[in-house]
Amino acid sequence: MKKYLAWLPALCIAAAIFCFSAQPADVSTEVSDGVTRLLLAIAMKLNLMQATPERLYELCVILSTPVRKCAHITEFTVFHVSVLFGLRQWGFSGKKWLKTALMVTVFYACTDEFHQLFVPGRAGMIQDVMIDSIGAAVITAALWYRSGN
Repeated sequence: MKKYLAWLPALCIAAAIFCFSAQPADVSTEVSDGVTRLLLAIAMKLNLMQATPERLYELCVILSTPVRKCAHITEFTVFHVSVLFGLRQWGFSGKKWLKTALMVTVFYACTDEFHQLFVPGRAGMIQDVMIDSIGAAVITAALWYRSGN
C-alpha cells in the first residue's frame, strides 16, 4: 500500500494542472494577470521600482506571458519531482529512473496540450510542451551529470 501512496503527490499535482488547463482563456489570463499585478505591487512595496498606474498597466501587459510561462515551467517541474519520488519508491534508479520520469512528464505535458484543444479560447501547441518540460529537462540533466551516468 505504501508504494501506491508514493504516487499521491504526482496525482494531486496532475489534477491541479488539469484544473488550471481547463480554465477558459479569459479566466486563465485574469488569474495570471492577477499574479503579475501582485508581483509588481510587491516590487513597489519593497521600493524595487516606482511606476505610474499607466506604467503598471504597460508592465502587466509586457510581463503577462513570461509570468504565465514561468508558472507552467514551475508546475511541471514540481510534477516531475513528484514523479521522480514515486518512481524511486517503486525501486527505479539510475538512467532508467531519470529517463522514465522525463518521459512521464513530457507525456503529461502532451496530454495537457491535447486537453487544451477542447477548452474555449485555448490551443494545444508543441512549443508549450517544450516550455512545460524545461524544468524536468534541467533536473534530469543535473541528476544525470551528478550521478556520472
